[in-house]
Amino acid sequence: MPSPVRRLILLLLVLALLAAGAWLLQRVPPATGVATSPATSKASAAAPGPAAPPGAAVRSTAGLRLDPSANELPDHRTAKEQKEAVVKGWGKFIEAQKDKLCAAAFDPVAKRWLARPRVKELLEEWKALEQAWQERGEEQRGAQLPRIEAMWREGMAELAAELTAAGHPTELPPPR
Repeated sequence: MPSPVRRLILLLLVLALLAAGAWLLQRVPPATGVATSPATSKASAAAPGPAAPPGAAVRSTAGLRLDPSANELPDHRTAKEQKEAVVKGWGKFIEAQKDKLCAAAFDPVAKRWLARPRVKELLEEWKALEQAWQERGEEQRGAQLPRIEAMWREGMAELAAELTAAGHPTELPPPR
């Protein structure tokens, strides 16, 4: 036979559980339009609602949708770190191409690439940017980042064109 203290503790535990359950039920909105079969759930998941932008992915069971154009988070890195990441990424691209072809086949292609007039212009622009980088403030550096990415992408497109002309079809990685 349970003692009165045990009964009181059990009663308090049951009340606490009921209160927690009621609190959780208030926080979760009731599901509307819940599919009753797997076939209808597949159809409803495949067809976005009328308010969803094209290409939006479902974020939750409540039907919230993600708009890719509005879901951009600011980069937490400094402009210098972002610039170094761009340079490192394209450096990895060059190394991958060199490893894929071997140095004996890659070196003549790289020499022809570096001799291209547009590549020479890009290198001169890069040197000027690097010299002025230390004198600029963080905002000015941040404003240069799109141009830096564009310069490297254009230079790597020239390399890819040179590799393709040499009989080694090459595609650039997709932009980030």
